[in-house]
Amino acid sequence: MGLEMAVKHGLISFDIPYDGDVLKNLCLYVTELTKWNRKINLVGLKSEDVIVVDLLYDAFYLYAYVKKAVSVLDMGSGAGILAIPLKILNKEMKVFSIDRTLKKIQFQRHIQRTLKFNTFFPIHGRIESIEALNVQCLIAKAFGSTLSILTKGGRHVIKGGHAFLLRGMKREVECVEGFVLQNLIPYTLPDSAKARNLFVYQRY
Repeated sequence: MGLEMAVKHGLISFDIPYDGDVLKNLCLYVTELTKWNRKINLVGLKSEDVIVVDLLYDAFYLYAYVKKAVSVLDMGSGAGILAIPLKILNKEMKVFSIDRTLKKIQFQRHIQRTLKFNTFFPIHGRIESIEALNVQCLIAKAFGSTLSILTKGGRHVIKGGHAFLLRGMKREVECVEGFVLQNLIPYTLPDSAKARNLFVYQRY
């Protein structure tokens, strides 16, 4: 399909408005990720098209739920697959992106410098060791159990704020003190047969 067409297809599929700069920056992110990935193995997927379909489309899907948020925290953010596209789509959003693997944060800092993000904060460290960030939304994908995510990352969410967890279909609902499960939404992504769940928790 080609990189630009794959990105466009995802944006259109999720009814996300975009301009030339958004498209250019999303393509630049994927191109840079692919380039860095050849040398230091940031993600398991190698081709640009597969990275877009299997990873970037998750961020596009999530955007509908967090696009009006003032602040978002992506925990265990890896190469920024959720955090960076969300920041590109909403320049005003304050995005904290935390990962314990230095090379992945170094890549995110490269993108930050390249795209001149002012309110994007790639942080190297463990989520449980960082001072509370008081964000509206916590987002996470592939970070162990729901209990682990909300126990370690939940204190960063303000009361009334939300946690959006992208999970596989076999994940079970877990009760975590301080949070209530508000919604459980099955979903699939364009051009992918994988079934997924979005868990939406609210902090009380």
